[in-house]
Amino acid sequence: MPTWKGMFFARRAPVTLCVAVALVCAPSVAAAVTTASNGGSTTPTTVSAPGTSAPGGAPSPKNTPAPPAFSLPTDFGLQLISEQNAANEALSAAQKALPDAKKKLAAAQKDDTSAQKQLKSLNATAQKTEAQLEATRSNLREAAAQAYIHANSGDLAAAITSFTNASSAIEVGSQLHLISSYGNNEQELLQQYLSLKARVDSQVSAISDLRDRTSRALTTAKNNVATLQKTITDSKKQIAAALVGIKQFEAAATSASSPILGPSQLTANQMADYVMLHGGHPNITVPLDVLAQMYLVEGAKTGVRGDVAFAQSILETGSFAYPGSSATDNNFAGIGWCDSCAHGFDFPDAETGVRAQLQELRIYVDPNFPEADYTDPILLPGTLKLGFRGKVQTWWDLWGTWATGALYGQRVYDIYTKMVAFAATDPPKPAPALPPMAAPPAPGVTTTTMSPITWPTNGGPGTKK
Repeated sequence: MPTWKGMFFARRAPVTLCVAVALVCAPSVAAAVTTASNGGSTTPTTVSAPGTSAPGGAPSPKNTPAPPAFSLPTDFGLQLISEQNAANEALSAAQKALPDAKKKLAAAQKDDTSAQKQLKSLNATAQKTEAQLEATRSNLREAAAQAYIHANSGDLAAAITSFTNASSAIEVGSQLHLISSYGNNEQELLQQYLSLKARVDSQVSAISDLRDRTSRALTTAKNNVATLQKTITDSKKQIAAALVGIKQFEAAATSASSPILGPSQLTANQMADYVMLHGGHPNITVPLDVLAQMYLVEGAKTGVRGDVAFAQSILETGSFAYPGSSATDNNFAGIGWCDSCAHGFDFPDAETGVRAQLQELRIYVDPNFPEADYTDPILLPGTLKLGFRGKVQTWWDLWGTWATGALYGQRVYDIYTKMVAFAATDPPKPAPALPPMAAPPAPGVTTTTMSPITWPTNGGPGTKK
């Protein structure tokens, strides 16, 4: 009887098909793999990694050599996903913001043009007013000069001396009155022009301030549009570079020694078509292509290769015929099952079941997961305490950690490589739309029927309560 030591989520075999990958049912697993990948053929699946027999005749991870090591850094794929996701987010945000930025630029250009016209008109008025003021000042200077001259002339002295002479007095008084009246008129005109100038200067100042603001707003709007356009260009370059990297990743990821984390290669319809054209009879709560798309979406969020995880589920569920005890269990990876367990975990919907599986894969690989930018709740927080976290990096490493079945990770990857070969003849189609996921529960409310389990810190799962 297998024990919990060194294993995780090995499923107890249902009566009709063993989809666990446990030592007690390894022969049935081979049949399940064969059925899923060869359209029902009984030809045994060929495993590329030869194994030496462990005591009792069964191979074990310790005495079975792994396939050739992955030629790129282990985190190469995860970095690609991170860069691609960041570039896609930046591109999407910039493309979304650009139309509004262009509208603001057009409005700023219109405001600035209007302010320029007003300022030009007021500057012309100010120049005219200044010219009129200068003419009035010149006339006043002439009147003052005349008054001064006449006030000190011999005529004025004679007029004063002969003031008793009425005709002389009238003549001189008339001259003085004319000079005085001329000066008064010019003085009034000067005050009018000074008042006008003050008003014009005030308007010029206000419009000048407005023009400064519109000019700054125009510059800001231009810079904003230029920045968004540059972001779009740079993001497209980054996406293109990431796609080149993804091709390198795919070329290197030829065996089960390739990382669990990284980009997906297949599309949802290719994954679904593979199952259906190889004799699959899914018993699930959503269309198969929708389920496949969930693997790609959750894979991108967690950094896990969603298409390989889909291959894992083909193995675990017999091509999705047994997602638990019934279709509504939505358990696609044997989560909670063990060789002696009466039942595994149930999940309220397919998306939650997929998310739980991909979270667990990331948790196995990354002792620092979840990071701050991962916002989905961890569905099985107890697994964050698993002692072997960080020691599992490749699909090969799942043998003895996820399940005890011989060559478990290799069998998963065998299915995946057949999916990749099949996809070469199956053109991709647009991704199916995902149904809206139920709102997250209130704090303290349980949304699954998962039984609580206790996890040791130095190995696989503990005793299921």
